[in-house]
Amino acid sequence: MTTETADRAIEILLVEDNPADVRLTEEVIKGSEHATNITVAEDGVVAMEILRGEGEHSGATRPDLILLDLRLPRKDGPEVLADINSDENLVNIPVMILTGTEAEQSLLNAYNIPPSRFCRKPIELQRFNNVVTQLSMFSRQPISLGAPAGEQASQESGGKRRWWWPFGGS
Repeated sequence: MTTETADRAIEILLVEDNPADVRLTEEVIKGSEHATNITVAEDGVVAMEILRGEGEHSGATRPDLILLDLRLPRKDGPEVLADINSDENLVNIPVMILTGTEAEQSLLNAYNIPPSRFCRKPIELQRFNNVVTQLSMFSRQPISLGAPAGEQASQESGGKRRWWWPFGGS
């Protein structure tokens, strides 16, 4: 986040199809010590339209943070993340993956994504405050998304940034 974004509300894109999880996340974020604006995308296709400013989302504000569910209709979370990571205009937006189950956490572990880069739903207020505070303190430095065992070298050789997250523990 730049000085410019520090003086305005944090723009958050919440990509979540479950209305109950949307409400819970919005309530937690409203209780935050940070001013925020939340845009909700109910599936991965809508998320990408918002991010690219396409169709009815022309002129949409670029988010400072994306909260991304893994299980989504039409285009799932991993597909959205791949699209973000392959787009020069989106690749530097921080993404926090929201998980709802142990199986999803196991999947993230298989890709060598440390626990500090995903959050179990429902999101907790202190965790959210820590993320936004860290976001305001660090420059955006790309790091690679690990691949399942045996695939990391071929994934990294493509030269594209696969994952970004500047934060330490939870």
